[in-house]
Amino acid sequence: MATEDTAPIPLHTTVARPSVRTVAALFAGGALLIASTFPDLAIVPLPTDSGGFRLAITAWGMDLGLGHSIQQYVGVVTLIVGLALIAVAAASLRAEFRWTRNASLIAGGLGVGAGLQLAAAGYGTGTVLAQLASASGEQITASIGPGMVIALLGAVASLLAIAFPPRQDLVPVEEPVVVERLEDNDEVLDEE
Repeated sequence: MATEDTAPIPLHTTVARPSVRTVAALFAGGALLIASTFPDLAIVPLPTDSGGFRLAITAWGMDLGLGHSIQQYVGVVTLIVGLALIAVAAASLRAEFRWTRNASLIAGGLGVGAGLQLAAAGYGTGTVLAQLASASGEQITASIGPGMVIALLGAVASLLAIAFPPRQDLVPVEEPVVVERLEDNDEVLDEE
């Protein structure tokens, strides 16, 4: 004869979800990374005999100040990662979204990497162009543009998403499970 198991069956289970601060940091990091691809990353003033022209380096090109721009696409990765961080932040608002420490490390790490990559690309290009412009004998240094600052802020916001621990939510079990135990002396009947 089958008897019902008297062991307690949990009606709730705990599920790891991103905290509100993590979601806000992911959204802010994504928005800042996307915004950083549009303004100047670095600005290089040209020698004084060039008529006050300057080189402006963005994520999408270098404006030579002469009405000609050289295309570059260093902002592609940053733009894609920024969109992905916003998508993860939006998806985490759904009740069935689950979160682990590894997911936090991946999302935040991608944001930090994309922000640092864009800032380094802007700084490196600006430094090289400043060295080339200094060949005229005048000391020229590149200045940091607002795009680089915004990219670094996006990296910091993504780093904060890693720092915040996930929250543990109680989620009701959809259907209580009834476990039946057969005792040793019971016979199992085949129904045909």
